[in-house]
Formats: sequence, C-alpha cells, structure tokens
Amino acid sequence: MVGRKNFVMKIAFAGSRDLAVKIINWISKNKNKYNIEIVGGVAPEFKGWWDDQVKKEYKKLNIPIYSNIGEMIADGKPDIIFSLNYWKIIPAEQIEKVKYGIINIHHSYKLRFRGRFSTSWAIIHARNDDNWVHGTTIHYIDKELDNGKIIASEKCKIEENDTAESLFVKVEELAINIFKTSFHKIIDGPKSFIEPDPTFFYYDRNSKKDLEIDSLKSNHQVEDYMRAWTFKDRPLPLIKFDGKKISYDEYKKMQKK
Repeated sequence: MVGRKNFVMKIAFAGSRDLAVKIINWISKNKNKYNIEIVGGVAPEFKGWWDDQVKKEYKKLNIPIYSNIGEMIADGKPDIIFSLNYWKIIPAEQIEKVKYGIINIHHSYKLRFRGRFSTSWAIIHARNDDNWVHGTTIHYIDKELDNGKIIASEKCKIEENDTAESLFVKVEELAINIFKTSFHKIIDGPKSFIEPDPTFFYYDRNSKKDLEIDSLKSNHQVEDYMRAWTFKDRPLPLIKFDGKKISYDEYKKMQKK
C-alpha cells in the first residue's frame, strides 16, 4: 500500500466465537505498533453451541458496535474489515466500498473445502481421496463465496481418531498463529498470493440436513461419517439399515452380534 507509513489504517471487524475474540484482543494490544485505529465491529446474533463473547469484547475495548456491515462501512469508513468466523454473505457492493478489501479466515487448506461445515467434509473426504490434510486460509473476500486471493494458508494432519470437534480446535489454533505471523503482510499489502487447491468442493448450509448413511457402506466409511459430525451437543447422523433408520449406538450393538 503506497504511503502506508504516512497514515493510520482504519480497521473494523465482523466476527463471532473465540477466534474473533482472541484476534480482536491481539490487534487492540498491538494497534500502536502497527499504526492502526479500530473503528467498529459487527457481531451477529446467533444461538449456537458457543457462548459468544464478541460484543462483550467490543464493549471492553471501547470499539463502536454496529448492527450490520453496511452501517459500519458508511459510518466508520474502515480501510480493511476482518471477517472472523462471520457466517453471513457480504454483498459485492459493500465489499467494493472497503478501500483495501475485506479479509476472511476460512478453515480449509488452500480453500479445498468452501462454504459450510468444511471441517466435517474434510474428515469425510480424507479416506476416499487419500487426502489427510485440513487447515485454515486467510483470503480476500470477493463476490464468489470463499474464492478470493489467498494471502496465507497453513495445514494440519487429520488423524484417524479426529472428530469434527477435535479437528476444529486444531484449525482454530492454527488460524490464530497464521493471522499473527501474516498481519504485517496484510496491512502493508501482499506482494504475492498462494494458488488455491485446483480440486475444491463446495457445500452449502443445507449440506448437513437430514444426515444419514447406508449401513452397506464399509465400517470405515460409517465410522468416518460419524466422526465427521461429532461436535458438542449436535445429534449424530442416522444409519439406514434394512429399510429402517437406526442410531449409531444401535448400529454398534448389531456389529457386536
């Protein structure tokens, strides 16, 4: 960014969950070092498995809170917005109004899995594709979902016993580390970008609707599918067996007979 040292970079956030809290806190502590000003934050209301603390963090740090991104752009005029576990689609006309772009963290190595539930689908694909790698990516947001230029991406191994929850914890930590090490490059303007995975998959919000698997699949496939959706208090998929739908516990009892 030409003349970066000669002006204060205005930064804003749209985020949820612990990842957003930790990154917002880290940036706030380092804002003088990087010559930045935090001009606002958005934290969408959502009832999920986590106790969202983002709004509390905004209040603690005296960051102006906005009800939506459009309002924040118009009032705060941020140079960069960081999307941190923000799950709403941002319209193209809003993206274009942010001088140096909106930057997103998406949990998938080189954007191999795009859209929703990427950690679950990474586990499901691991054995079938012989690709035992997941990760996280920092990229620009453009008009296509999870498709913008990649600034940085890191990977971790998918273990045989990983569940969606354990793998999610891994990539959350990975994301925090990669964000901190890449931050100077982000605000100074990336000079080069990483190529995305040429083979990618897209899953929308309905991709986990009515989850079930046929018992005729191999034991490995059934186990992988169950691990892929094991997360907090979410119900496990059902298993189609002899014209009926049974629970995973019932299936395991049958396997022992």
